[in-house]
Amino acid sequence: MAIAAQQAETPAAGQVRKPLMTNKQILFMNFGFFGVQYSFGMQQTAVNPIFAFLHANPGALPILNLAGPICGLFIQPMIGAWSDRTWSDRWGRRKPFFITGAVGCSVGLFFFPFVSALWMAVLLLWLLDASNNTAMEPYRAFLADKLNDSQLAKGFLTQSFFTGLGITLANLSLFVFEKLLSGATAAGIPYWVFGSFMLGAVCSIGSILISVLKTPENRPTEEELTLIRAKPRGLAGGVREISDAVRDMPASMHKLGLVYLFQWYAIVVYWQFVSLSIAKTVWHTTSANEHLYSQAVAWTGLVNGSYNIVTFCSAFWLVGMARRYGAKWVHVGALLCAAVGLYTFAHISNRYALFLPMIGLGIAWASMMGVPYIMVVSLIPKERYGVYMGIVNMMIVVPMLIETFTFGFIYDHFLHSPTHALELAGVLFAVGAIAMTWIRPPKKQSPVIPLTYRQIMGYDRVLVGTDGSPSSMLAVERAGQVASASEAELIVVCAYDPVTARDATRLNLAVPSLREHQIWGKAHAEETLEASRELVNTERVKAVRELAVEGEPADAILIAAEQVTADLIIVGNRGLNAISGHLLGSVPRDVANRAPCDVLVVQTEQVAGEETLSA
Repeated sequence: MAIAAQQAETPAAGQVRKPLMTNKQILFMNFGFFGVQYSFGMQQTAVNPIFAFLHANPGALPILNLAGPICGLFIQPMIGAWSDRTWSDRWGRRKPFFITGAVGCSVGLFFFPFVSALWMAVLLLWLLDASNNTAMEPYRAFLADKLNDSQLAKGFLTQSFFTGLGITLANLSLFVFEKLLSGATAAGIPYWVFGSFMLGAVCSIGSILISVLKTPENRPTEEELTLIRAKPRGLAGGVREISDAVRDMPASMHKLGLVYLFQWYAIVVYWQFVSLSIAKTVWHTTSANEHLYSQAVAWTGLVNGSYNIVTFCSAFWLVGMARRYGAKWVHVGALLCAAVGLYTFAHISNRYALFLPMIGLGIAWASMMGVPYIMVVSLIPKERYGVYMGIVNMMIVVPMLIETFTFGFIYDHFLHSPTHALELAGVLFAVGAIAMTWIRPPKKQSPVIPLTYRQIMGYDRVLVGTDGSPSSMLAVERAGQVASASEAELIVVCAYDPVTARDATRLNLAVPSLREHQIWGKAHAEETLEASRELVNTERVKAVRELAVEGEPADAILIAAEQVTADLIIVGNRGLNAISGHLLGSVPRDVANRAPCDVLVVQTEQVAGEETLSA
């Protein structure tokens, strides 16, 4: 008989264990990301065509897009460090930055179509990008602040879902409004562009407000507030905190930076040259022909919308893939999909066939917006989520800066064609996939999601006992996490005395002050099981089964384990139905000695202490 005991991670003193959130709550919490990504989608698809309508040189597009990498390089890390050191009882920690960024995005989107000169468009792009970065960076940290470790993967890939949805709507709006509105301003900006930007202005502020109103922030503990107040203030303090975080950064994050170099250089090249490539391969024209180029831009909106549809359709599927094969290998596969897709895309002349290679790019984009963040939160301390999310964004914008200052030269002297630019982007995605294989996950198992294949042992049936006490509920929660990660069935067992509580009182069978959480009668056991099921029903567990078994707790657990052929039994280190101060630990000891399978003992001493104090 193999017996494995492992101590589960418990909150440190002064910290509060985060409750599980429902799927609906997670969706509302991330809904603001939809508006941020609509704005980002307009930058991807509509800003460069506006530059072209204003007669910008294609070779100058990287320089004209300098706002993106510069704002990301400086604003996101500073906002991250600033929000880590912020708390207001009225405004919270991250929400002031969401709202400020959303207002800036809405203003920028509203005024962008009214530009009449190239310099005006460039200035508004700086406002738009600065605002996007202000709203986006603390959103990553907000997710890590709110979610239990077992739900972080779902949370980040929900952001991928809204990334795809927001950018899809942005791109589809360009196609729809191009069919509904005709004409152009004196500067050459088509009127259909106005509709897309105005819709974006409403989505940006509206979605953020919904998230802010629906999702309260977790108030820091007194210990956390003390640490926040002790951190240095001002610009110098923020710079020092960023430099300290970079110095302390895990080696795997440095290697991840190399992957980011190739994947983000590649995606920026795609964004800048996709409309020009479609114009050449499908319409056989350039931006000089405004009528045909407008059609190419509208079709580019559909193409970009298609890969973002794939993104929000595949986001939750990637959660399961990452749990089964590891985040590292899922990202390798996703980048290879993009490599094949973009290289093929550059050689397609049929407008409808262009949608096929976008499947690969959509899978890669879903992974880029979610999977690396899952890896990062598995590697960094929780109290530094904000600053490290800003550093991750630095890993994004540094490749953008390099692309800005190098790709114009590469394009003018070596490529000479937007189709060759997309071929190079495909090659860079493949190199990024190769670089990803160099990353080694930490030896310590991730509490969030396995980082590589077979990092955790697989189980088919996980069994846990409960008596409704807070300590046993913690064991149930841990069992849900293990079952979710192993894609196993979860069996929850509750032992009960066949005598009802009323009869027990009449017959004086137990003294309530001594015997805690005693389950009297099958009906009481079924109520306890239902409460336990509610605790784990938001996990991605293959199936949940409840068993009410008559008898003593240890015997009931062992009988149930034999009946269902359990692979793993999970119990708390505080005995079920224990008599205070006397029987602590008796159930896990008996189960571990007699179990027919592996046993995982969960550390519940802190919860037990809280129960004793509240008694």
